[in-house]
Amino acid sequence: MALGMFSIVPVPPNSWNDKAMKAVIPCLPLVGLVIGLVWYGVAWGLAALATPLFVRSAALLFVPFVMSGFIHADGYMDTADAVFSRRDVEEKKRILKDPHAGAFAVIAIISLLIFQFCAVHTVVESQKSAAPFILIPVISRCIAGTASLALKPAFETGYNAMFKPDAPRRGVMIICVLAALCFIMAWLVAPSALLPLCAGAAAGFVAAAYLYKQFRGMSGDLSGAIVTVSEFAALLCMALV
Repeated sequence: MALGMFSIVPVPPNSWNDKAMKAVIPCLPLVGLVIGLVWYGVAWGLAALATPLFVRSAALLFVPFVMSGFIHADGYMDTADAVFSRRDVEEKKRILKDPHAGAFAVIAIISLLIFQFCAVHTVVESQKSAAPFILIPVISRCIAGTASLALKPAFETGYNAMFKPDAPRRGVMIICVLAALCFIMAWLVAPSALLPLCAGAAAGFVAAAYLYKQFRGMSGDLSGAIVTVSEFAALLCMALV
């Protein structure tokens, strides 16, 4: 169900089960692991084929966006429209739910893509290990999932309200265990991933705190923005370190 909702990975048509809805958000990090493995596989394949650097960088830039069906990028754009409107909370919430993309959304996504392309290109050009690609989508979804479960929903309807269990403590504990395993795996197998993961986690927590203050609650769009910001910070750290 989580793969069907938050990725383009094909799932059986009869995989939906209303009784399992409350387990979808705790499974977000596992969706991230699938995306991360594909991301790493594409990086390895393009390197093996000796594709031109700019082509490789562009492809690697879009892999996580494509694999998630651009759902988190859409949330990031909606969030940018609402935040940069500088209106009161209720008006921001109205803008957040508006399906149309405004000027702030366009500016925000173009700026993100430019800087993220520069970060990915730097990583590719300097021939740094692509191992962090496996775990970056995991940790970003750990932060977004924790925020979704631990903080109250901004709306009475929507993904956040629909998938949030009545007692979210177990879901938060599951995500914390998965996050700990993510860092342990990085420490044992790919130490180069530790700093990017820390940067992604820190940026995700800051984004979650800021957005919760702005909207007095969490939503699917805000969770998508957290994932997007967290992954950008991790990639930027990979490029700079």
